[in-house]
Amino acid sequence: MAKWKASALLVSNPRDIRYLTGFVGDDSWAIVRQDESRVELLSDFRFEEQIQREAPQARAHMRKKGLVEELEKLVKGLRIRRLALQAQHITLAQRQKLVKALGAKRLTAVDDGLLEQRAVKTPDEVAAIRKALDIQQQAYRNTLKFIRPGAPGQTEAHIAAYLEYQMRTLGADGTSFPSIVAADANAALPHAIPGATTVKRHGIVLIDWGARWGGYCSDLTRVVALGQMPAKLREVYKVVLDAQLAAIAAIAPGKSLKKVDGVARAIIRKAGYAKRFGHGLGHGIGLDIHEQPVLSHRADGVLRPGQIVTVEPGIYLPGIGGVRIEDDVLVTDHGHQVLSDLPKDLESAII
Repeated sequence: MAKWKASALLVSNPRDIRYLTGFVGDDSWAIVRQDESRVELLSDFRFEEQIQREAPQARAHMRKKGLVEELEKLVKGLRIRRLALQAQHITLAQRQKLVKALGAKRLTAVDDGLLEQRAVKTPDEVAAIRKALDIQQQAYRNTLKFIRPGAPGQTEAHIAAYLEYQMRTLGADGTSFPSIVAADANAALPHAIPGATTVKRHGIVLIDWGARWGGYCSDLTRVVALGQMPAKLREVYKVVLDAQLAAIAAIAPGKSLKKVDGVARAIIRKAGYAKRFGHGLGHGIGLDIHEQPVLSHRADGVLRPGQIVTVEPGIYLPGIGGVRIEDDVLVTDHGHQVLSDLPKDLESAII
Protein backbone atom coordinates (compact mmCIF):
# COMPACT_ATOMS: atom_id res chain seq x y z
CA MET A 1 0.00 0.00 0.00
CA ALA A 2 2.90 2.33 0.63
CA LYS A 3 4.02 1.71 -2.95
CA TRP A 4 0.52 2.56 -4.19
CA LYS A 5 0.44 5.65 -1.93
CA ALA A 6 -2.86 4.32 -0.61
CA SER A 7 -4.04 3.94 2.97
CA ALA A 8 -6.48 1.09 2.20
CA LEU A 9 -7.46 -1.50 -0.41
CA LEU A 10 -11.09 -2.05 -1.42
CA VAL A 11 -11.58 -5.78 -2.01
CA SER A 12 -14.56 -6.33 -4.30
CA ASN A 13 -13.81 -9.85 -5.57
CA PRO A 14 -15.94 -12.29 -3.47
CA ARG A 15 -13.27 -15.01 -3.74
CA ASP A 16 -10.64 -12.66 -2.31
CA ILE A 17 -13.01 -11.64 0.49
CA ARG A 18 -13.45 -15.30 1.36
CA TYR A 19 -9.70 -15.87 1.20
CA LEU A 20 -8.98 -12.97 3.54
CA THR A 21 -11.85 -13.36 6.03
CA GLY A 22 -13.72 -16.67 5.58
CA PHE A 23 -16.97 -14.86 4.72
CA VAL A 24 -18.73 -16.47 1.74
CA GLY A 25 -21.70 -14.13 1.18
CA ASP A 26 -22.15 -11.90 -1.83
CA ASP A 27 -23.04 -8.27 -2.52
CA SER A 28 -20.41 -7.19 0.02
CA TRP A 29 -17.06 -5.42 0.03
CA ALA A 30 -14.06 -5.54 2.32
CA ILE A 31 -11.53 -2.88 3.25
CA VAL A 32 -7.98 -3.75 4.24
CA ARG A 33 -6.18 -0.80 5.84
CA GLN A 34 -2.45 -0.23 5.82
CA ASP A 35 -2.27 0.48 9.55
CA GLU A 36 -4.91 -1.98 10.79
CA SER A 37 -4.85 -5.79 10.77
CA ARG A 38 -8.59 -6.09 11.24
CA VAL A 39 -10.61 -6.23 8.01
CA GLU A 40 -13.68 -4.03 7.62
CA LEU A 41 -16.65 -5.85 6.01
CA LEU A 42 -19.37 -3.78 4.36
CA SER A 43 -22.48 -5.94 3.97
CA ASP A 44 -26.19 -5.92 4.79
CA PHE A 45 -28.78 -7.44 7.14
CA ARG A 46 -29.01 -10.72 5.20
CA PHE A 47 -25.46 -11.61 6.18
CA GLU A 48 -25.20 -10.16 9.70
CA GLU A 49 -25.38 -13.50 11.52
CA GLN A 50 -23.38 -15.26 8.79
CA ILE A 51 -20.49 -12.84 9.25
CA GLN A 52 -20.53 -13.47 13.00
CA ARG A 53 -20.17 -17.19 12.27
CA GLU A 54 -17.71 -17.14 9.38
CA ALA A 55 -15.62 -14.02 10.05
CA PRO A 56 -15.92 -13.03 13.71
CA GLN A 57 -12.49 -11.42 13.55
CA ALA A 58 -13.72 -8.87 10.97
CA ARG A 59 -15.47 -5.62 11.87
CA ALA A 60 -18.90 -5.72 10.21
CA HIS A 61 -20.76 -2.67 8.92
CA MET A 62 -24.39 -3.34 7.98
CA ARG A 63 -25.50 -0.99 5.24
CA LYS A 64 -29.01 0.32 4.61
CA LYS A 65 -28.24 1.97 1.27
CA GLY A 66 -26.17 1.06 -1.79
CA LEU A 67 -22.59 -0.15 -1.53
CA VAL A 68 -21.07 3.04 -2.93
CA GLU A 69 -23.12 5.35 -0.70
CA GLU A 70 -22.25 3.43 2.43
CA LEU A 71 -18.60 3.08 1.37
CA GLU A 72 -18.36 6.87 1.09
CA LYS A 73 -19.45 7.18 4.74
CA LEU A 74 -17.10 4.42 5.85
CA VAL A 75 -14.10 5.94 4.05
CA LYS A 76 -14.74 9.26 5.78
CA GLY A 77 -15.31 7.61 9.15
CA LEU A 78 -12.08 5.63 8.90
CA ARG A 79 -10.18 8.68 7.58
CA ILE A 80 -8.96 6.84 4.50
CA ARG A 81 -7.06 9.37 2.41
CA ARG A 82 -6.60 7.29 -0.74
CA LEU A 83 -8.31 4.05 -1.68
CA ALA A 84 -6.81 1.37 -3.93
CA LEU A 85 -9.19 -0.59 -6.18
CA GLN A 86 -8.76 -4.13 -7.57
CA ALA A 87 -8.04 -3.30 -11.20
CA GLN A 88 -8.77 -6.86 -12.35
CA HIS A 89 -12.19 -6.99 -10.73
CA ILE A 90 -13.79 -3.56 -10.28
CA THR A 91 -16.26 -2.81 -13.08
CA LEU A 92 -16.27 0.38 -15.11
CA ALA A 93 -19.73 1.25 -13.75
CA GLN A 94 -18.57 0.78 -10.15
CA ARG A 95 -15.46 2.87 -10.76
CA GLN A 96 -17.53 5.70 -12.24
CA LYS A 97 -19.80 5.70 -9.17
CA LEU A 98 -16.80 5.68 -6.85
CA VAL A 99 -15.20 8.59 -8.72
CA LYS A 100 -18.42 10.55 -8.35
CA ALA A 101 -18.65 9.76 -4.63
CA LEU A 102 -15.01 10.07 -3.58
CA GLY A 103 -13.26 11.95 -6.37
CA ALA A 104 -10.76 10.55 -8.86
CA LYS A 105 -7.73 11.79 -6.91
CA ARG A 106 -8.65 9.63 -3.92
CA LEU A 107 -8.74 6.44 -6.01
CA THR A 108 -6.08 4.33 -7.68
CA ALA A 109 -6.49 1.04 -9.57
CA VAL A 110 -3.82 -1.52 -8.69
CA ASP A 111 -2.71 -5.08 -9.26
CA ASP A 112 -3.11 -6.09 -5.62
CA GLY A 113 -0.99 -9.25 -5.77
CA LEU A 114 -3.69 -11.44 -4.23
CA LEU A 115 -3.69 -13.80 -7.20
CA GLU A 116 0.01 -14.47 -6.65
CA GLN A 117 -0.53 -14.84 -2.90
CA ARG A 118 -3.44 -17.25 -3.41
CA ALA A 119 -1.33 -19.33 -5.82
CA VAL A 120 0.74 -20.73 -2.93
CA LYS A 121 -1.51 -22.92 -0.82
CA THR A 122 -1.34 -23.35 2.94
CA PRO A 123 -1.59 -26.89 4.38
CA ASP A 124 -5.26 -26.26 5.17
CA GLU A 125 -5.92 -25.25 1.57
CA VAL A 126 -4.13 -28.34 0.27
CA ALA A 127 -6.24 -30.47 2.62
CA ALA A 128 -9.44 -28.91 1.26
CA ILE A 129 -8.41 -29.67 -2.32
CA ARG A 130 -7.54 -33.24 -1.35
CA LYS A 131 -11.02 -33.61 0.15
CA ALA A 132 -12.59 -32.24 -3.05
CA LEU A 133 -10.55 -34.77 -5.02
CA ASP A 134 -11.67 -37.66 -2.79
CA ILE A 135 -15.30 -36.74 -3.43
CA GLN A 136 -14.75 -36.17 -7.14
CA GLN A 137 -12.98 -39.47 -7.70
CA GLN A 138 -15.56 -41.55 -5.83
CA ALA A 139 -18.35 -39.85 -7.77
CA TYR A 140 -16.57 -40.81 -10.99
CA ARG A 141 -16.23 -44.44 -9.92
CA ASN A 142 -19.93 -44.53 -9.11
CA THR A 143 -20.76 -42.95 -12.47
CA LEU A 144 -18.75 -45.51 -14.45
CA LYS A 145 -21.02 -48.19 -12.97
CA PHE A 146 -24.03 -46.16 -14.08
CA ILE A 147 -23.03 -45.86 -17.75
CA ARG A 148 -24.84 -48.38 -19.96
CA PRO A 149 -23.96 -48.06 -23.67
CA GLY A 150 -27.01 -48.09 -25.90
CA ALA A 151 -29.50 -47.92 -23.03
CA PRO A 152 -32.47 -45.59 -23.59
CA GLY A 153 -31.85 -42.13 -22.21
CA GLN A 154 -28.10 -42.61 -21.68
CA THR A 155 -27.18 -39.21 -23.04
CA GLU A 156 -24.22 -37.00 -22.27
CA ALA A 157 -26.53 -34.70 -20.31
CA HIS A 158 -27.96 -37.60 -18.30
CA ILE A 159 -24.51 -38.87 -17.35
CA ALA A 160 -23.35 -35.35 -16.42
CA ALA A 161 -26.41 -34.88 -14.18
CA TYR A 162 -25.78 -38.21 -12.45
CA LEU A 163 -22.10 -37.37 -11.91
CA GLU A 164 -22.96 -34.02 -10.35
CA TYR A 165 -25.65 -35.63 -8.18
CA GLN A 166 -23.07 -38.11 -6.93
CA MET A 167 -20.65 -35.31 -5.98
CA ARG A 168 -23.37 -33.51 -4.05
CA THR A 169 -24.45 -36.71 -2.33
CA LEU A 170 -20.87 -37.39 -1.26
CA GLY A 171 -20.59 -33.99 0.40
CA ALA A 172 -19.41 -31.50 -2.22
CA ASP A 173 -20.42 -27.84 -1.92
CA GLY A 174 -21.13 -28.09 -5.62
CA THR A 175 -19.21 -28.48 -8.85
CA SER A 176 -16.02 -26.62 -9.72
CA PHE A 177 -17.53 -25.86 -13.15
CA PRO A 178 -20.30 -27.30 -15.38
CA SER A 179 -19.25 -30.91 -16.03
CA ILE A 180 -18.15 -31.89 -19.53
CA VAL A 181 -19.37 -35.25 -20.82
CA ALA A 182 -18.62 -35.63 -24.54
CA ALA A 183 -19.27 -38.79 -26.55
CA ASP A 184 -17.38 -39.84 -29.68
CA ALA A 185 -16.87 -36.94 -32.15
CA ASN A 186 -18.08 -34.43 -29.55
CA ALA A 187 -14.91 -35.17 -27.57
CA ALA A 188 -13.03 -33.19 -30.23
CA LEU A 189 -14.51 -30.04 -28.65
CA PRO A 190 -12.27 -29.14 -25.67
CA HIS A 191 -15.18 -27.43 -23.88
CA ALA A 192 -18.08 -29.53 -25.17
CA ILE A 193 -21.49 -28.97 -23.59
CA PRO A 194 -23.31 -32.21 -22.62
CA GLY A 195 -26.31 -32.71 -24.85
CA ALA A 196 -28.65 -35.30 -26.30
CA THR A 197 -25.95 -37.49 -27.89
CA THR A 198 -26.22 -41.04 -26.57
CA VAL A 199 -23.24 -43.14 -25.58
CA LYS A 200 -22.68 -46.16 -27.79
CA ARG A 201 -20.91 -49.49 -27.49
CA HIS A 202 -17.36 -49.31 -28.91
CA GLY A 203 -17.49 -45.52 -28.60
CA ILE A 204 -15.64 -43.19 -26.23
CA VAL A 205 -16.67 -40.69 -23.58
CA LEU A 206 -14.51 -37.79 -22.40
CA ILE A 207 -15.39 -36.62 -18.88
CA ASP A 208 -13.96 -33.40 -17.43
CA TRP A 209 -15.38 -32.65 -13.98
CA GLY A 210 -14.56 -31.18 -10.60
CA ALA A 211 -15.90 -30.97 -7.06
CA ARG A 212 -15.84 -27.98 -4.74
CA TRP A 213 -15.35 -28.58 -1.01
CA GLY A 214 -14.87 -25.88 1.61
CA GLY A 215 -14.84 -23.45 -1.32
CA TYR A 216 -11.84 -25.14 -2.98
CA CYS A 217 -11.89 -26.72 -6.44
CA SER A 218 -10.55 -29.91 -7.94
CA ASP A 219 -10.31 -30.69 -11.65
CA LEU A 220 -9.75 -33.98 -13.51
CA THR A 221 -10.31 -35.39 -16.99
CA ARG A 222 -10.51 -39.00 -18.12
CA VAL A 223 -11.46 -40.72 -21.36
CA VAL A 224 -13.12 -44.13 -21.33
CA ALA A 225 -13.87 -46.51 -24.19
CA LEU A 226 -17.07 -48.53 -24.02
CA GLY A 227 -16.03 -52.04 -25.01
CA GLN A 228 -13.07 -51.13 -27.19
CA MET A 229 -11.30 -47.99 -28.28
CA PRO A 230 -11.14 -47.08 -31.99
CA ALA A 231 -7.64 -47.61 -33.39
CA LYS A 232 -6.95 -43.94 -34.14
CA LEU A 233 -8.00 -42.82 -30.68
CA ARG A 234 -5.99 -45.63 -29.12
CA GLU A 235 -2.92 -44.22 -30.89
CA VAL A 236 -3.75 -40.70 -29.71
CA TYR A 237 -4.40 -41.88 -26.15
CA LYS A 238 -0.88 -43.29 -25.88
CA VAL A 239 0.65 -40.03 -27.13
CA VAL A 240 -1.37 -37.90 -24.70
CA LEU A 241 -0.55 -40.17 -21.76
CA ASP A 242 3.17 -40.10 -22.59
CA ALA A 243 3.04 -36.31 -22.83
CA GLN A 244 1.21 -35.97 -19.51
CA LEU A 245 3.53 -38.31 -17.61
CA ALA A 246 6.63 -36.54 -18.96
CA ALA A 247 5.26 -33.12 -18.04
CA ILE A 248 4.36 -34.26 -14.52
CA ALA A 249 7.87 -35.67 -14.10
CA ALA A 250 9.28 -32.25 -15.01
CA ILE A 251 7.39 -30.40 -12.27
CA ALA A 252 9.63 -29.06 -9.51
CA PRO A 253 10.17 -25.77 -7.67
CA GLY A 254 12.04 -23.26 -9.81
CA LYS A 255 11.06 -24.98 -13.05
CA SER A 256 9.99 -22.63 -15.83
CA LEU A 257 6.25 -22.65 -16.51
CA LYS A 258 7.00 -22.41 -20.21
CA LYS A 259 9.42 -25.35 -20.15
CA VAL A 260 6.99 -27.68 -18.37
CA ASP A 261 4.44 -26.91 -21.08
CA GLY A 262 7.14 -27.49 -23.67
CA VAL A 263 7.88 -31.00 -22.42
CA ALA A 264 4.36 -32.18 -23.24
CA ARG A 265 4.14 -30.10 -26.41
CA ALA A 266 7.36 -31.59 -27.81
CA ILE A 267 6.04 -35.16 -27.47
CA ILE A 268 2.76 -34.28 -29.15
CA ARG A 269 4.60 -32.40 -31.90
CA LYS A 270 6.91 -35.33 -32.57
CA ALA A 271 3.88 -37.60 -32.97
CA GLY A 272 2.54 -35.26 -35.66
CA TYR A 273 -0.33 -33.70 -33.69
CA ALA A 274 1.06 -30.24 -32.86
CA LYS A 275 -1.86 -28.44 -34.52
CA ARG A 276 -4.37 -30.55 -32.61
CA PHE A 277 -3.11 -29.41 -29.18
CA GLY A 278 -4.20 -25.79 -29.11
CA HIS A 279 -4.51 -24.92 -25.42
CA GLY A 280 -2.13 -24.52 -22.50
CA LEU A 281 -0.90 -27.52 -20.53
CA GLY A 282 -2.57 -26.52 -17.27
CA HIS A 283 -3.47 -23.95 -14.64
CA GLY A 284 -3.56 -23.39 -10.92
CA ILE A 285 -6.64 -24.32 -8.89
CA GLY A 286 -7.99 -23.03 -5.58
CA LEU A 287 -11.02 -20.95 -4.66
CA ASP A 288 -11.34 -20.37 -8.41
CA ILE A 289 -11.09 -23.16 -10.95
CA HIS A 290 -8.56 -21.13 -12.95
CA GLU A 291 -5.86 -19.51 -10.85
CA GLN A 292 -2.16 -18.77 -11.02
CA PRO A 293 0.20 -20.14 -12.19
CA VAL A 294 -0.51 -21.01 -15.83
CA LEU A 295 1.44 -23.74 -17.65
CA SER A 296 1.62 -22.37 -21.18
CA HIS A 297 4.09 -21.65 -23.96
CA ARG A 298 3.28 -17.96 -23.38
CA ALA A 299 3.72 -18.02 -19.58
CA ASP A 300 6.51 -16.30 -17.69
CA GLY A 301 7.78 -17.27 -14.25
CA VAL A 302 8.60 -20.46 -12.40
CA LEU A 303 6.86 -22.98 -10.18
CA ARG A 304 6.93 -22.47 -6.40
CA PRO A 305 6.37 -24.91 -3.52
CA GLY A 306 2.74 -24.95 -2.43
CA GLN A 307 1.28 -24.32 -5.86
CA ILE A 308 -1.23 -26.83 -7.24
CA VAL A 309 -1.55 -27.11 -11.00
CA THR A 310 -3.51 -29.20 -13.44
CA VAL A 311 -1.58 -31.09 -16.12
CA GLU A 312 -3.93 -31.71 -19.02
CA PRO A 313 -2.52 -32.20 -22.52
CA GLY A 314 -5.00 -33.11 -25.22
CA ILE A 315 -5.33 -34.02 -28.89
CA TYR A 316 -8.58 -33.26 -30.71
CA LEU A 317 -9.52 -34.75 -34.09
CA PRO A 318 -12.60 -33.14 -35.68
CA GLY A 319 -15.21 -35.67 -36.72
CA ILE A 320 -13.43 -38.47 -34.84
CA GLY A 321 -13.04 -37.54 -31.18
CA GLY A 322 -10.48 -36.34 -28.70
CA VAL A 323 -8.37 -37.38 -25.74
CA ARG A 324 -7.44 -35.25 -22.74
CA ILE A 325 -5.94 -36.66 -19.54
CA GLU A 326 -5.77 -34.40 -16.49
CA ASP A 327 -4.48 -34.67 -12.94
CA ASP A 328 -3.88 -32.20 -10.09
CA VAL A 329 -0.25 -31.88 -8.99
CA LEU A 330 1.20 -30.22 -5.88
CA VAL A 331 4.62 -28.59 -6.16
CA THR A 332 6.64 -29.68 -3.12
CA ASP A 333 9.90 -28.36 -1.67
CA HIS A 334 11.93 -30.87 -3.66
CA GLY A 335 9.68 -32.03 -6.51
CA HIS A 336 6.00 -32.77 -6.86
CA GLN A 337 3.15 -34.97 -5.68
CA VAL A 338 0.22 -36.11 -7.82
CA LEU A 339 -2.85 -35.59 -5.62
CA SER A 340 -5.26 -37.59 -7.79
CA ASP A 341 -4.99 -41.36 -8.08
CA LEU A 342 -7.57 -42.55 -10.61
CA PRO A 343 -5.97 -45.03 -13.03
CA LYS A 344 -5.24 -43.72 -16.52
CA ASP A 345 -3.37 -46.46 -18.34
CA LEU A 346 -4.92 -47.57 -21.62
CA GLU A 347 -6.24 -50.82 -20.17
CA SER A 348 -8.10 -49.04 -17.36
CA ALA A 349 -9.66 -46.69 -19.91
CA ILE A 350 -11.60 -49.54 -21.50
CA ILE A 351 -14.75 -50.43 -19.57
